[in-house]
Amino acid sequence: MSAQVSYKKQITFGILLLIIILLVFEGALRIYDYYNPNCNFISSDVYSDIDNELKRWICLDNDNVKWIDFPYLHLEPNQHLTTININNDGFRGNDISLEKSPNTYRIFVVGGSTTFGVGSSSDATTIPGYLQNYFQEYTDLNVQVINAGIPKAYSYTETNYIKNILFQYEPDLFIVYDGWNDLGRSSDSYFEGGGAPSLFEKITRGLFNSGYYNTEKILWKNYSNWRATYVEHVKLINFDDIDERVNLWKNSWTELCELSTKKNVDVIITLQPLVGTGNKELTDEEIVTYKFYNQDHVLPNYEKYFIALEDLGIVCSKSKDLRNIFDDRTETIFFDKGHVGDLGNQIIAKELFELSLPILKEKTQ
Repeated sequence: MSAQVSYKKQITFGILLLIIILLVFEGALRIYDYYNPNCNFISSDVYSDIDNELKRWICLDNDNVKWIDFPYLHLEPNQHLTTININNDGFRGNDISLEKSPNTYRIFVVGGSTTFGVGSSSDATTIPGYLQNYFQEYTDLNVQVINAGIPKAYSYTETNYIKNILFQYEPDLFIVYDGWNDLGRSSDSYFEGGGAPSLFEKITRGLFNSGYYNTEKILWKNYSNWRATYVEHVKLINFDDIDERVNLWKNSWTELCELSTKKNVDVIITLQPLVGTGNKELTDEEIVTYKFYNQDHVLPNYEKYFIALEDLGIVCSKSKDLRNIFDDRTETIFFDKGHVGDLGNQIIAKELFELSLPILKEKTQ
């Protein structure tokens, strides 16, 4: 009997010791990550004019943003970080009401992490933030621009989000800024976004979103950025199904535009730039990025989205290819394959302003 008790004590002691080791390791990693946040943009020329403390907070905040996959992809409401605010409705920025104020024109900018503003120094320096400023500065119209960007969103999750949630907010115009995330998603996994998670996914996502245990997240982030620094290029993407990917993207937005027309809501579809698109002269840093992501292999496949975009311009209010928007810029714009800093966001927002202003004037006269 005493041997059995002793064995149980040993097991209990071993479990407690393992827990203590994990907690100590977690604590050490958190301290290291707090003072040395390892984001790939910190050393980028894109952020040469931003002080190290602000860069640190941008990195930490983007790591800590939480989102929910089911029943539709959306940001967890009420997240208030140093450089990022997620409001009561799960949009980045200030709180809004479900119902529009009288004489208000409401614009939702829809997309993935580039629309959300990963790497932006504030809510105001995202693409939707700058777009709001352009309307306030150059027009007398009462325009409300809402950032509906969500990291890892693509056309399937975006159109579901619009149909299930955003239509409730009395939108007048949707501006869609995407393409990158659809390009990287295989046709086999297209309808998985927003699906019911498995038990394992529920547990891992619960740990990730709880903020109680960050070891896996910190280790993965550091490994990813080590790889970006020391590995020549990422694994080549298999584009054997590229025609099907493009058709899925096109069909999702075709259906959404037809539905929006019935609701008297305008939709502008744009194709976002990636490093190496257009005729921008790449800087030394961007050349390294271009090679790392095998853009010689990627961009010919991205061209097919442009062909589909022309067809979308017929069923949607407008379409615009933005792949060459940085052609006249000589400084570093991209800090990775598709994300840009505040300057890039401002340039894109100015183009979106010029695209949408004629629609607004026509509808508000």
